[in-house]
Amino acid sequence: MSDNSFLRVVIKNKENQTTEEDVKALSSVNERGPFDILPLHENFISIIREKITFHKKDGSKKEIQLERGVLKITKNEVSIYLGI
Repeated sequence: MSDNSFLRVVIKNKENQTTEEDVKALSSVNERGPFDILPLHENFISIIREKITFHKKDGSKKEIQLERGVLKITKNEVSIYLGI
């Protein structure tokens, strides 16, 4: 992705369905509490729980409820694995 003002988000579930989207930021919760990821975030991996909130390009928000997942960010791309 050449535009560093957005994050590329790729979500995969256990049925091997994939969703891809560009967002301005995302928020979730891990064992230490709530956290946010913005463009150009450092490499990061975490087990996430409760929910993921996507802050979309148009200013709206989209929230996904979950029990547990794995989130990994590398080079402005966020990979989220649900249903693990």
